[in-house]
Amino acid sequence: MRARQALNPGRIKLTFEDGSTKYAVMERADNPVVEGDPLNPYTLLKDETCTMLGGNPETMVPDDAFQMLAALAASGGGNGDVGDLEDTAFEVGVITNSGAGWNSFKFREPFEDTPNVVCQAEAFDGIVQVQNVTKDGFQYCLRTQASGTYYVGASTGTTPSHSAATLVNGSTTTATAVKIRYMAIEYGGER
Repeated sequence: MRARQALNPGRIKLTFEDGSTKYAVMERADNPVVEGDPLNPYTLLKDETCTMLGGNPETMVPDDAFQMLAALAASGGGNGDVGDLEDTAFEVGVITNSGAGWNSFKFREPFEDTPNVVCQAEAFDGIVQVQNVTKDGFQYCLRTQASGTYYVGASTGTTPSHSAATLVNGSTTTATAVKIRYMAIEYGGER
């Protein structure tokens, strides 16, 4: 699904009954109690979702995804096709980091067995480490990356030489309010 890219965001064209036109910029002034989510590809149909369903992110629209999921549900699961969800339990969501060091997260409901867990932080220059995954939850920690150089001996004897290698070291960050997207998948399970 492609996002609209406007040269003049919010601009509208008014055509009056006499044929004359005027341009204006529209601004919502409804004093929302809840702002709500914007309607765009990032909240309706992400490229990653299109790819998981076997569709083309450039051309797929939400209705295509709904039809694929409805067909899959009507067929009773799947038969090995792309998007096959038979005997697969999963949970996806967003965590807001609660502080420095290792933090615990509990799944909405336990899996039958230990799932695979993948995490990715939004707008954060570092990584999310995951450990102690169980059927009930997992621990995560935000780490910033630092790199340096160390040297390794490449030969022995009368003509020793060395080569440089990169060392990557992670350190715990105290960043809070970082959003972390997670996905937990148990193949062969049901929830």
